[in-house]
Amino acid sequence: MIIKEQIMLTAFDLFSEHGIKNVSMDDIAHNMSVSKRTLYELFEDKETLLTECISLNYAQMRQSIKQLESEPITALEVALLFYEELMKRPRWFNRKFYDDLKRYPKALQKTEEEKSRFLKKCIKLLSQGAKEGVFQPNINFEIVALLAKEQAKMIRPPKALSNHSVAEVFNTILYTFLRGISTEKGIAILDRYLLKYTQKQLD
Repeated sequence: MIIKEQIMLTAFDLFSEHGIKNVSMDDIAHNMSVSKRTLYELFEDKETLLTECISLNYAQMRQSIKQLESEPITALEVALLFYEELMKRPRWFNRKFYDDLKRYPKALQKTEEEKSRFLKKCIKLLSQGAKEGVFQPNINFEIVALLAKEQAKMIRPPKALSNHSVAEVFNTILYTFLRGISTEKGIAILDRYLLKYTQKQLD
């Protein structure tokens, strides 16, 4: 099982960097120093491997949030730290990966299922933040989460924003978004985090 998970991690990394279509089972076997026979004993075909990669990726994301939630921090801080972790993996924002994904119906369906599951987790986190007093209580968090989901589809910013890095665009969207639903308590946390983040970038 350890070898299988390592193969999925390597494969997902290759798919994310080069696009799904440009990565063959031979490429994955070579990068893992295993035979194609071993690869096909574990995965029926490339789409099966891709689908399992997507499941593992979302499982890791859920585990990351769960770990953060176990810390003595607010839901707002969970969201900020989780986002920071996501942005350490810029390959996830490769448009080629998402364009190629349309060619693999089972993997695409799995992605949509996982997104729906993750959306529910986001709604729960936002509701928890309202109870903690960091998010405004009289907001429909399902709509908020759906708006965030739609915004996330902008894998690469449009040409109008080409003078700015992907990270800068996403950071601005996130902070503006969170500030709009935060209470004074939440805004204070957000401002402290933003100051800390800015200082870190300058170091």
